Amino acid sequence: MRKVTLQMIADQVGVSKALVSKALSNDPAVNNGTREEIWKTAHEMGYSFDKLRKSSVYAKTGNIAVLMPEAYLSDIEYWGKIIRGIDRELQSHDFSMILSGVDISVDPQEGLPSSINEQKVDGALLLGHMPESYVKALDAKGMSCVLVDSNIQNGKHDHILANNYLGACEATNRLLQAGHRSLAFVGDMETAWSFRERDRGFEDTVREHNKGSLEQVSVTWVRGLGVSGRGNYTNAEFVEKLRLAITEEKVTGFFCANDMLAIEVLRQLSNWGYRCPEQASVIGFDDLSLAEFMIPKLTTVRVPKEDIGSRAVRAVLDRIKHPDTVSELIQLETELIERDTVMSPQ
Repeated sequence: MRKVTLQMIADQVGVSKALVSKALSNDPAVNNGTREEIWKTAHEMGYSFDKLRKSSVYAKTGNIAVLMPEAYLSDIEYWGKIIRGIDRELQSHDFSMILSGVDISVDPQEGLPSSINEQKVDGALLLGHMPESYVKALDAKGMSCVLVDSNIQNGKHDHILANNYLGACEATNRLLQAGHRSLAFVGDMETAWSFRERDRGFEDTVREHNKGSLEQVSVTWVRGLGVSGRGNYTNAEFVEKLRLAITEEKVTGFFCANDMLAIEVLRQLSNWGYRCPEQASVIGFDDLSLAEFMIPKLTTVRVPKEDIGSRAVRAVLDRIKHPDTVSELIQLETELIERDTVMSPQ
């Protein structure tokens, strides 16, 4: 079989050999229509050039920016796995990642990394508690961006996250099926959209149960724990709220907004002499690696962290190719992981 040359492609399209070379190396000086025709012809003739063109007609740099609050850089348990999914998916499309921790306390004009300001990337992924002002700054630059497990709810941008609502419904149903009739939601739901969705699933599940049951379930909220762009926090009020839930509200089932909150609940209960799961059942959310090494091992809701990262990459590459399509909210399936912190109340 005869080797396909640049001149043969040029003759087929009716352009110069130099223009074919520029098109196949993704030179932005070549008209998009001409570039696509040359690429199509080269592909049909069997000429291999995928590595030269990155993986998209619309890619100029072959780089994607990943922006996240600085505090997240030390969180390898959650965000680290999302980043791993991002990196693997980018590699499969022959793209590279430029990761930047951002000081979210400063204005975007000062806080945006050089990769954005110097136009070294084709698009951006914004993780977690990135301020909406940064999204607006990227929009002003004409940058395609996708939100990843974000606290922003503007509906104007593609957003990839876990189905926090249904995961919470499943966790709450597990406590109900075990026979718990006094439940508590642990966490400050206003601190994150994911927490609000988990609280909504908790409340709706209990409400639905109470509609059709003579055995009513009581609920309370243990506040003083949450998340922010600076990571997890614990306020002084938490310990007293938890103590009241146990001693006065007689709570036996705790649904915690994430695993780190659940671990703190278990620590406090142990300090007070309460045994889990014999005297109090606890369910977390996220399925951090630490959950499996707790004593007792933590029952939790698994979030598909690497899949979230992978799906976010596909979304931003699609957005680069098709900037005018309607934005999507994509929620990935969660899974309840049964371990050792749930049983029927004694």
